[in-house]
Amino acid sequence: MKMKFAIWGSNISGGFLRSHVEQETDGSFAYNLRLTQLADQLGIDFILFPTRYKGGLGGSHVHGGQLDSLTIVGPLAVTTERIHFISAVLPSFMPPVTLAKIGATLDHISNGRWHMNLVSGWFREEQEMFGISWADHTERYKRSEEYLQVVKGLWGNVEFSFRGRYYEIRGGSMQPSPIQKPYPSIFQGGNSEEAQEMAGRHSDWYFMNGAPLEQLKRQMERVRTVAARYERQVRFAVNAFVIARETEKEAIAEYNFIIEHADLPTIQNFKQHAKGATGMWSCSSSISDFVANNEGFRTGLIGSYEQVTERIDQLKRAGIDMVLTTFRFPLDELPSFKERIINKL
Repeated sequence: MKMKFAIWGSNISGGFLRSHVEQETDGSFAYNLRLTQLADQLGIDFILFPTRYKGGLGGSHVHGGQLDSLTIVGPLAVTTERIHFISAVLPSFMPPVTLAKIGATLDHISNGRWHMNLVSGWFREEQEMFGISWADHTERYKRSEEYLQVVKGLWGNVEFSFRGRYYEIRGGSMQPSPIQKPYPSIFQGGNSEEAQEMAGRHSDWYFMNGAPLEQLKRQMERVRTVAARYERQVRFAVNAFVIARETEKEAIAEYNFIIEHADLPTIQNFKQHAKGATGMWSCSSSISDFVANNEGFRTGLIGSYEQVTERIDQLKRAGIDMVLTTFRFPLDELPSFKERIINKL
């Protein structure tokens, strides 16, 4: 199968670089409409909308706030034809019954093009500021497993009952069910043992932060091992911040310029809050590892168009099914990425 490509939605303002350089920082609906329509026209497979209730951890310009990852999909879906939508969801902020109803509705609005990305949540301050009790890492993943069981159970059964530690459903019925059968694809990230266990048991796609190829292979092998116990298959996606230019020299110069202007206070603030993310960023040590969101530079899609194309081909041969991309200026760079890289694979 051909490599699939996704792009980050910009519903969280501030850009994707923790650096004092010019970059696209617009998080408005108008900008996301332009981005989504362009990606749709170019044949990009997915757009992922992250979820955040408190800003200040992503790019260096964060005063525009955050748009909701679910409701933004509705109007975008009716103005596009092919692109699929992924909405990140935090279980602590939304009951699974509510998510199941909203998700089924979005799947109908989009004619079968909506999916969910379950994020168990590591940002403690974000939850406590809204009166949500903080749960430790193990508890968060136990709750997330039940969350997925409830959502899939409601989507896949005329009548569904469930009794767990966190949720109870007594003969619940939800119609209409999603268009996609048996249900919309479930994406999930995380780099801990609990995250990989949950991915192997319940998720369809496993998102990985940017990392060198050997580290990615180890993560995939652990998830595959779990999935095999349950006779399941999981697909894999990796995050990457792309700097593709005519020559390697140009790309490296731009990368060095971004690193030289790193926003150190924002990086330090992020590192302080990210201590609750067990496994995530555990292999990151240099400033460059934290400049691009989700370790995007570590995947290594920096170089000439030909070099980036070859690097993506290596990822594909290693078993990765999708690359989740972003750029300094997505509207300007996405067309050339399609023409010079995707079309060459």
